[in-house]
Amino acid sequence: MTKKELATIAGYTYRRLYDIDRDQPQEKKLFVEGEGGKYDLAIFVQRWVDYNVNNETADVDDLDTVKARHEVVKTQKTELEVARMRGQLIDVQDVKRLWGDIANTVTQNLLHLPSKLAPMLRMMDNTEVIADMIDKEIRKALEAVADTPLPTYAATEESDESEEEGDEEV
Repeated sequence: MTKKELATIAGYTYRRLYDIDRDQPQEKKLFVEGEGGKYDLAIFVQRWVDYNVNNETADVDDLDTVKARHEVVKTQKTELEVARMRGQLIDVQDVKRLWGDIANTVTQNLLHLPSKLAPMLRMMDNTEVIADMIDKEIRKALEAVADTPLPTYAATEESDESEEEGDEEV
């Protein structure tokens, strides 16, 4: 039979069977040439069935393997939960939100500096006095950031941790 006829029997396109055949080792090739440039139907059917059976059962694990893998995942999950309760692990989204708030506060304070300093520096000629005033205002802005209270979502977690630490000392 021709390769196209064999593909029709298998219910696949010739191109798909060609790709499957190409990836097979030599002893498992689907198309085995017979007499007169035709291909052997019996060998094709045997190897096609073998290929399909192997593909169906290749991904199936035995029950013990699945249970063992499940237990490993449960153990890892429990370890993460314990680390979070101890304060050794925090949520990435909380960190991103907190640092976003801090960056926003810094940005706002620094953006207000020019409008705050411009009227004071307008008539000054002494560079040391100007540098000193700029330095003082930058320090005030940074201290304001340092003195900014934590947002409620971050403050509650910190107070929970300090209460837990206080319980441990007793």
